[in-house]
Amino acid sequence: MNQDIEYLLEEASEMGRVRADCPDCGSSNTFSATYIPNSLVVRYNCFDANCEVKGSKKVGLQKSTLKNGLFTKPQDCPMAIQDEISLSNFSSLQNNSKAIEYLQKVQCYDLYEQKHIDVRYDIKQERVVFVVKELDGNRNVNAVGRTLRSNGKPKWFKYAKTSADYKIGSGSIAVLVEDIPSACVVSKLHDVVGIALCGTILSQLLLNHLVKTNYSKIFVCLDKDAALKSIEICDTVKDKVNNIGVLFSELDLKNMNEEELEELIWKK
Repeated sequence: MNQDIEYLLEEASEMGRVRADCPDCGSSNTFSATYIPNSLVVRYNCFDANCEVKGSKKVGLQKSTLKNGLFTKPQDCPMAIQDEISLSNFSSLQNNSKAIEYLQKVQCYDLYEQKHIDVRYDIKQERVVFVVKELDGNRNVNAVGRTLRSNGKPKWFKYAKTSADYKIGSGSIAVLVEDIPSACVVSKLHDVVGIALCGTILSQLLLNHLVKTNYSKIFVCLDKDAALKSIEICDTVKDKVNNIGVLFSELDLKNMNEEELEELIWKK
């Protein structure tokens, strides 16, 4: 098997889902790999009609994986994954035009300026780093970095073994999304809390939070190629909370304006 495909399958086994350029045919953003937790299998395929890449691979937690943490450590990640997060390795975003430009692109810079989100920069890995606090407190428990390198892998990197569930905003409606910028964008709406899974897997910690918090309504809105995963999460949670449903969006939430987001959520 292509070594790059092997790497993407490993990443999918932890992140839940990976979308990337196909390592075999080179087509842009056509390779998809999805982890099926019940069977410990990653299914993968390329959507290019002329590419024959397709299959599945049995995966599991090997000793080396358990030792180094659940996220794979590629060559461009020099630091080891930590048991607990330390922010001393990160620098300020001040005067970092590249990082600021990224935050502006994903509509998060205003939240950063207003100090609603804690964002740092990893100089060695060239990553914009979102500091993750515990779901029901103010303690820093993790950090998740987004690469700014054009071919940087993985796109998202978790710095500690602890939970990376990310919550922002206040309100009675919770919207579960894949990544932190999407959670930030939806949290700007009135009465909406944005919660990022940092992948497509619902953790036990987040499930406990959803049950305990008693939101009036919960929506699951993962990327459109993870629609089945959204339904799966909804089925897992529906008997434990008051009101939950799935939102299907053709657009990336980070690229939607307020009017488009309101139409997506309030039409339900």
